[in-house]
Amino acid sequence: MFDIQENGAILVGNNFVIDGHHKRLFRAVTHFHADHIGGLNKSITECTSIIASPITLESLQALGYNIPKHKQLPLDYGIKVDLLGEKIQLEKAEHIMGASQVVVETDKDIEIAYTGDFRNPGKGTPILNPDVLIIDATYGSPIFVRKYKDDIEMLFADYIADSLLKGPVTIYAYYGKMQEAMKILRKYKVDAPYIVEDKVEKLTKIADKYGENIGKYINKKTEEGKKIIKDGWYVEFKHATEFKKRGKGTTNFLLDGWLIKDFIKQVDTNSYTIGFSSHGDFEDTLKYIETSTADLIVLDGSRSKYAKELAAYITKYLRKKVKVLPLVTSTSLSSPSDD
Repeated sequence: MFDIQENGAILVGNNFVIDGHHKRLFRAVTHFHADHIGGLNKSITECTSIIASPITLESLQALGYNIPKHKQLPLDYGIKVDLLGEKIQLEKAEHIMGASQVVVETDKDIEIAYTGDFRNPGKGTPILNPDVLIIDATYGSPIFVRKYKDDIEMLFADYIADSLLKGPVTIYAYYGKMQEAMKILRKYKVDAPYIVEDKVEKLTKIADKYGENIGKYINKKTEEGKKIIKDGWYVEFKHATEFKKRGKGTTNFLLDGWLIKDFIKQVDTNSYTIGFSSHGDFEDTLKYIETSTADLIVLDGSRSKYAKELAAYITKYLRKKVKVLPLVTSTSLSSPSDD
């Protein structure tokens, strides 16, 4: 009925695999972060269809995954489709653009849902009530409580706005998270132009296409982009892995969800790490579990070393039936690749 493989593949029903490769007819992808698209090229070859939200499918193409049109099955949130006697639908997850929860109704009329990565349960992320709930356990320890989480957006925008008074800013983040950061800055009236290029530009165009509030963004290699850079008032977005090559001509910010205790930490004279995550923290995870009426809670132990600790907490304090999969977790990730 369901299982989680050591490679992160979540098997549901007879025909579906989610967020990892397994030779089944249909692969669903909750979002385009690296720890959820493992083996995707193999799935494109061996599976009949790749199921995801339209934004996710387009973003995967922008990231270099060639999914043939006849293998793409885009699903808007809340639309249920019947595939070989089993039903699947996607529900929104507040994480990055296009992120989804997956709900499968098996041929035995058992409803199984997988949350994928999420935050803000009950508001930005609808809380599902299936028979079996498979839930992300990334921040599954009580040490992961962000006391400042209700003020993250405002604090982040204030730091960027203040830094822009001194000159240009460069923000380093993973794909998807940087588009979330772009929206937050616009929400708080930071109207400096965004400087982008390559995959960052492609993903930002997709976000803009689907109505995300991105505002003005310019390719740095265009004449307009060069002029903006020369004028010295802009926010440039780069991938998090480029932070180690950061320059001295801008104020640099790395968005890192694993900075928990403090909101901001200085790295050098002009560089900082900000505790900005696309994941809910320990309290958010507990809220989802406590609120859901699912008969069985299954913790995804393939992407977190804290699943067993979370299971013990749920058993003791929430008194719910809980199971951790996979049973062998030697290859489990200690942290999400793209937070």
